[in-house]
Amino acid sequence: MVGGLLETLLALLFPDRCAGCGKRGALLCDACRAGLRRYSGGLRNQPASLKEVRIVYLFDGALRAAVHQLKYRKQRRMAIPLGELLAADLATHPLEFDAVAAVPLHAKRLAERGFNQAETLATAMARSRGSTMLGAGLVRTRATEQQARLDARARAMNVDGAFAWVASTPPPARIVLVDDVLTTGATMGACAAALRAAGAEAVYGLALARSRPDW
Repeated sequence: MVGGLLETLLALLFPDRCAGCGKRGALLCDACRAGLRRYSGGLRNQPASLKEVRIVYLFDGALRAAVHQLKYRKQRRMAIPLGELLAADLATHPLEFDAVAAVPLHAKRLAERGFNQAETLATAMARSRGSTMLGAGLVRTRATEQQARLDARARAMNVDGAFAWVASTPPPARIVLVDDVLTTGATMGACAAALRAAGAEAVYGLALARSRPDW
């Protein structure tokens, strides 16, 4: 009750503005959502550990601004409309899965940032769909270099063996693994390899966006 009243008061004092156009009323307005560009094609060199990789949008314009607000300005509520976009894509193009997981951050990076944007996004998507969100289990066991600084081969080597399933019970059979922005798919593939080694039968990669299509 108190939380709801506080949110209402904050909404009146600090109304939401669209990340794309700045219009008041929503974190990502209907017009900017409608203007998002779908990602064309899949992932050319898909890791063998992933049954399928789906990328929903091109990482530009209003979507880039929204992700930057979530990731760098730490506006966690931005995960709600972004999670709804992922949920809407799954409603249109269904996948058979048992639970949702997120690409984890190393403990050191998590302490620096304060939260895992991929987990926040995945949780918002799972809540929107009424799906099961995995808690602790998949972890990053060692710190890695920032992938953006590396070429495709170095990215794969950088994250090879960097993830593990540490829960006392095996993971669900079919998992959707969520990340915000995908580049080569190496990190997602390494996560899927850890899940498969622990007993998962199928891991689907679901990324909100990617900068460049593989034509």
